[in-house]
Amino acid sequence: MKFNPNILIRNLIPVLITSLLLSSFFGVVTGAPTYAPTEGKNPLNVYFSFPGGEECDAVLWSFGDGNTSQAITTEHIYHRLGMYYPSCSCRLPGANISYSYDYVYVIPWKTSIRESSTGGRPKDTTVERTSDGLSPDQLKKQAEGLTAVGEMKYAADAYSDLTKISSLDAGTLSIYGDVLESLGRLTEAEDTFEQSITLNESAQNLKKLANIQFSLGKITDAIDTMNKTLLLAPGDASSYASYATFLQKAGKTAEALDAYNQSFRMNDLQPKLWVDYAGLLSSLGRNEEAAAAYEHATSIGASGSDMWNNYSKVLVKLGENDAAQRAKERATKTNQVISSSMFGTSDSIPVCGIGSMC
Repeated sequence: MKFNPNILIRNLIPVLITSLLLSSFFGVVTGAPTYAPTEGKNPLNVYFSFPGGEECDAVLWSFGDGNTSQAITTEHIYHRLGMYYPSCSCRLPGANISYSYDYVYVIPWKTSIRESSTGGRPKDTTVERTSDGLSPDQLKKQAEGLTAVGEMKYAADAYSDLTKISSLDAGTLSIYGDVLESLGRLTEAEDTFEQSITLNESAQNLKKLANIQFSLGKITDAIDTMNKTLLLAPGDASSYASYATFLQKAGKTAEALDAYNQSFRMNDLQPKLWVDYAGLLSSLGRNEEAAAAYEHATSIGASGSDMWNNYSKVLVKLGENDAAQRAKERATKTNQVISSSMFGTSDSIPVCGIGSMC
């Protein structure tokens, strides 16, 4: 079976991005249930996935044609023309999360005249939760489940209720801090991470606290906290990267340059950090070093119109006008809208079943 690649890209990329962003906070794959494609030729094979479903006590997919599945990830074939309205639910202790969707549209031809406004992502989400009558373990399970499916507001409420009936361990406080940070409640997150660190002064939690302090404008505190982080984890390239940013913001240029180089010695493949490093070198008038840093950044994947423009300015200062013009042209091209032709001229790509190899 084949379908237009734009449908796959439109449906799956936002889902993958959301899951990656959430998992970067919590260290596990998280996210709401989704499906793809949203429409196609009969018979239509649709893939249903619930990245955060592992934390649910029970998952139920209803495909809209009378069939259901309790699997977290599954596929379903629609054999009749028409429009179907799938739904999904996740049950947790004291909570139930229900998801509804636009539709699955099964048609007799390849291309639909319709387009789903949500692209296989939930159209509406309803969360019902209570902490009444729940034990600390049950309430913790509820909070973890709500976190896993990306319902951070409700997760924060669950963790808050949990603090009223039980003392939280360092790990739970750390996750609670992540939830608060994801909601932009940085002052509360700072306090929560400080509580976690009191119980367990881990490099991971110190690093999180330092980044929150930096976001709150507490630059001196952020530097002090990151110093503690580096004492516990001296081989962490990303901590040195953050440390360099903090020091640069504080105007401690020499120390910032040293921190950049420490990070690069541990991990040379940090495109954005190389761009920041090049910018600092340029601001110091060290244009040859800045040009070399920009060149290395581009060789490992750095891009963006601002970067190319700044690189061009450095090259102009070095008298390398032809190279500067090429960089300027790259900046212009980066700003242009990429057309769908980037995906090739083929109007279809194969669909692979779950667990199969294409």
